Amino acid sequence: MSVECILPGDRADWLDLRRGFVTASVAGALLQCHPYTTAYQLWALKTGRLDEETAENEAMRRGRLLEPVAVEMLREERPTWTIDYRADNAFYSDRVLRLGATPDAFAYRPDMSGRGIVQFKTSSEEAYRTGWIDPETGAVEVPLWIAVQAIVEAKLTGAAWAAVAVLVVGRGIHMEVVDIPLHPQVWRALLSATAEFWRVTEAGEHPPVDWDRDGSAVLDVNRWSEAKRLDLSGDADFDLFVGKLDETREQRRALQKREDLLRAQILFAMNTAEIATSQRFEVVAPTTVRADGATQRQIRIKLKDQRNGRF
Repeated sequence: MSVECILPGDRADWLDLRRGFVTASVAGALLQCHPYTTAYQLWALKTGRLDEETAENEAMRRGRLLEPVAVEMLREERPTWTIDYRADNAFYSDRVLRLGATPDAFAYRPDMSGRGIVQFKTSSEEAYRTGWIDPETGAVEVPLWIAVQAIVEAKLTGAAWAAVAVLVVGRGIHMEVVDIPLHPQVWRALLSATAEFWRVTEAGEHPPVDWDRDGSAVLDVNRWSEAKRLDLSGDADFDLFVGKLDETREQRRALQKREDLLRAQILFAMNTAEIATSQRFEVVAPTTVRADGATQRQIRIKLKDQRNGRF
């Protein structure tokens, strides 16, 4: 590998550096293990068909603000470790592999030889329980996409080991530190998947669409039309999709008409009462005023618990 390290001037510079690379934080998409990004979505981002997310969301803000706290907590919990935390967004990249990474921190520890990388994560207690804890054994298991991120960071920086430190935030805070094995087979699989991703992209093609996850991305990619006519008379799937869409729209119109009728029948029975109860339900239908001044009655339904008769 031929890796270079570039110190960006600011966040905009850092974002620009990343554009031509598959970065560690989304590399898991190419191994089908990323919860937020698919290979198709990554292709759409890297080819400019979708805009890179430059605005900071709440999770990103939490991670940014709590990262120094996590660093200090790791220093307290691992006093024998030497933590090299610079917060300089140094970008490590290999232009041949077209892989890049921005490690959170480097570290040295007495029980491991050489320099390692530490990746910091923050999590709510609920997300930690559902995403990090094995329900059968109770053991901490790092999500695979995060492990892949740590492996990429270690490989590109020449680190001898990698660890993930997750700061769990709830009524209190606690930290779990997990070592990430640098499995060579994972690295080889990622190199192969990355090479194929860039080959397909440069050939003007795209990775397979995951229709369970990529629907909104496909709509966004194809949001602009051109004044031309396309003959798809030989595409049987196209006819099938169009037929199903037409049928679905008709069903939606029928359901909307049925819903409007049922709303009218319920409000007719309630008259001006805001709350009504029956053997099975409690219905709350207050009058609300919209921003344009128009009034309407919303209907909220609660099902009675047949065991205790309560709603």
